[in-house]
Amino acid sequence: MLDVSEYIGLPFQSGGRGPRYDCYGLLRLVYADRLAIEIPEHVGYTDTMTPVTAAMIQGGLVDWRRVAAPEPWDAVLFNVDGRPNHIGLVIAPGWMLHTTRQKDACIEQYTRPYWRSRIEGFYRYDHDCRPSASPAE
Repeated sequence: MLDVSEYIGLPFQSGGRGPRYDCYGLLRLVYADRLAIEIPEHVGYTDTMTPVTAAMIQGGLVDWRRVAAPEPWDAVLFNVDGRPNHIGLVIAPGWMLHTTRQKDACIEQYTRPYWRSRIEGFYRYDHDCRPSASPAE
């Protein structure tokens, strides 16, 4: 399991990029701190995990590629409220680091029935990926 204890309890803020974080901001923070990888802001990434952001990730239009078997450092995308709009960082099989409006940054099982039924897919960051197009605005 990845040790992400220093991120536990970071406060949530919609669109937060520090010192409060939304789910995507938290993912970016961990990548920057631990892997020295700056995940770029793309259209739709600038305020929170929006449907545009999710569509870009799912469509391979940005630097994430879908994977069948998640590993630590992969992202798990969720469909909450009828649309993909939440993301977590896989830290071990069945476990993720994430933050929501209801919870500050925490470790939780993505295999719990609530989360498992909302998984859209798992994605691996590929910094060599080149976007092929932008989604229609």
